[in-house]
Formats: sequence, C-alpha cells, structure tokens
Amino acid sequence: MQQYVLQIIEHLEEMGYKKLNPESNNVYGRLGTDAIYVVVLGSSRDLRAESLQKFNRQIIHDLSADSDKRIELLNILLTPNGLFDDSVNEIVSKMSNVWLFSEDYGKLYVFENQPMDFDGLQPVLDKQILQEKDRNLSRIRKTFGVITPILILINIIIFVISVYTRDTAGNSWLEELLADNLYDVIVEKQYYRIITSIFYHFSLIHLFSNMVVLVALGARVENLMGRIGFLISYLFCGITASICSLISCYLGNYYTYAGGASGAICGLMGVLIVFAIFNKGHISGISLKDLLFLSVLTVLNGYVSDGIDNAAHVGGLIAGLLVGIITILIHKAVVKDKPM
Repeated sequence: MQQYVLQIIEHLEEMGYKKLNPESNNVYGRLGTDAIYVVVLGSSRDLRAESLQKFNRQIIHDLSADSDKRIELLNILLTPNGLFDDSVNEIVSKMSNVWLFSEDYGKLYVFENQPMDFDGLQPVLDKQILQEKDRNLSRIRKTFGVITPILILINIIIFVISVYTRDTAGNSWLEELLADNLYDVIVEKQYYRIITSIFYHFSLIHLFSNMVVLVALGARVENLMGRIGFLISYLFCGITASICSLISCYLGNYYTYAGGASGAICGLMGVLIVFAIFNKGHISGISLKDLLFLSVLTVLNGYVSDGIDNAAHVGGLIAGLLVGIITILIHKAVVKDKPM
C-alpha cells in the first residue's frame, strides 16, 4: 500500500538518504565513511532481471565516475501480493541485491541468497511495518470496534439458522426457543429469553435495519466506554428493553413472540445523548440534535406502525440515558472522544 512506500522513503531520509535523481522518487543514496549506499525503490510489475541489472549498472557507473568509494546497492521491489510470478523469481535467482515487499500484506521478504541487512535498514523496516500494521489495526478498531462486529455476527448467525430451520408454515423452533414470550418467561420461568431475544430477528428487513444502526452507533459507544463497558451497557439496555416489553404485554399489548436488537440500540442512543449533552452538543462526530431527532423518530415510528414493540424502544432508551448519567457521575468529568 502507498502508506508503506511513504514510510520507507521517510525512514531513508531520516537515515540521511537523499534523492539521487530530483526528477525521480525511486533512487536514494547516502554517503558513508567507506562506501556509497544506494536504495532503488521500484515495482516488480512487468520487470525483467536484465532491465533491472542494466539500471543498476548505470547507477554504479555514474556514481563511480565521481567517487572512488565502493558502491553498495539494494533494490526494494514492491509486489502486489505475496505470490511471486516467474519474472520476480527470475530476478531473485539472478541478482543478489533484491528485497521484495508485499504491498497487500505489508511484509518484507528477504530470500537466502540476498543480504539479510543493508546499511542497518532491515530492522528499521521491520519495526516500521509492525508499527504501520498496528496503526491500521487501530484505525479499523476505531471505525468498527471489536465487540460491535461480534454482536453483529451473532445476530446474523442466529438469523441464518432460523431461516434454514423454518417449517412449511414459516415457523422456526429457534423462534420458540429464543424469542420473548410472556407465558414462557413468567410461568415456565425461562428467564434466559430476556437475553436471547435481544439477538433474535424475525425477518431480513428487521435484521438489516437494526444492524445498520448498530454499525453506526456501536463502535462510537465502544470507543468511548471501552469493550467491557460497552458490552455491559448494551446487554443492560437490551435486558431492560425485554423486561419493558414483557410488562407491556402483561398490561394488554399482547404478542406471541418478541425479539430484536432495537431496544439495546435505543439504549446506545440514550448513552450518546447524555455524552453529547456533557460534551458541548457533539460526541464522536454526531450532534446532539441528530441523536435527539433519531430517538424521537424511532419512538414515533413505533407508535404509528404495526408490529413494533415500542415499549422495548422506550425502555432501552431510558436505560441508555441512565447508563450515560451513571458513567458521567462515576468519572466526574466531561466525556471526551476517547476511551474511559
């Protein structure tokens, strides 16, 4: 990837290397006490050993004309992946000054017939590669989180199983096992349903709509509260939503089965609303106004639409507000856009 190339060039320059050809970014040199060190950066695409050897000889010839010091030259060839074609294998077999660098995997390949180090560059590159990988992993975690993708995967797996276990009437034994049901919870004492119902969805649209919002909000809350804090908050809001749903059913809003992640997700909205209030109206790139609008829209949609368990939405939202307030009080500080 381009960032690796830029990092290699940056470290060459930090070691005292300078561009030998101002019109090109691929040849760098450094004057040592007993030698001139030259690094050639290039692509392995459509490159032949004879062409690279000729280019190396030309560089050595030009430098030797102006200096009597020996010339040490290394070629670092960028490859699109870790699979090397015949031309790359030919270059490695015919030349003894070639390192290969995988653009896709960010990995340095040094074969047995090649120098294990060159002007102290190999450990520097290895360290930089690891640092860049860590930065990339950190960016991915910040964007998607760690617990959030796991929650999404669990929801998807359960939905796929339920689809493939449906009978001719469209009913799945998984629905009867996992979803909320007032009789099963109260009379049969199957309290586990309060948790498992959070992960059960009845249709693809139901699953998709919830997972889209979970992707948008989950990683934000996870980055702010940390993985454990986020997971506990998510489950607490989901459990509260399930209990509110059962209470609503007991009071007359009867349903056979209920489930879905929307109550827990509304809880995430509540957490972010509190954090935004204490962070001057913004948190993790979302404004308080947008969060309030999304929350109100979700609740109103529950009232005007059939088949939506709005008690779970309201219960989850209130639980999230409570979690946010408790978090603020515990840390006794304004929440910033960083893990606590």
